Amino acid sequence: MKVLELPFVVRWADVDANRHMRHSAYYDYAAHLRVQLLKSIGMDLVTLSKVGIGPVLFREEAVFMREISMDETIRVNVKIKRIREDASHWTFYHEFLKEDDKVATTVTVDGAWLDLSKRKLTGLPDNFIQLVLDIPRTGDFEFDIKN
Repeated sequence: MKVLELPFVVRWADVDANRHMRHSAYYDYAAHLRVQLLKSIGMDLVTLSKVGIGPVLFREEAVFMREISMDETIRVNVKIKRIREDASHWTFYHEFLKEDDKVATTVTVDGAWLDLSKRKLTGLPDNFIQLVLDIPRTGDFEFDIKN
């Protein structure tokens, strides 16, 4: 599987009073990309809903290195940085790239799967585990050892 990377043109609604991309817009773009990634491996939100699960986040962290301004075209990619061998908990890592290929921002999110009826953490159905384990990985990828 190839790394999923999508282009975006920064909209006026994504810019703050300092005339650069607002902090929360980064999380919106990253979330959109993760949903597209799940869709690309056959785990769109409708399919997940039918089996009664959905992704849930525990932590989101952005590290800002370069400004991104309105009307700039950026590219955002997503990879797995850490995952449990049963794919129950995971860390996705996103890079926001400027037109010169320099990283402007990184977003890291930690999450798991939520049983939508019980409102408790759950594992993935067996037929989805390998799909998630096959998502492209960062260079410093590691398996998360369950405590």
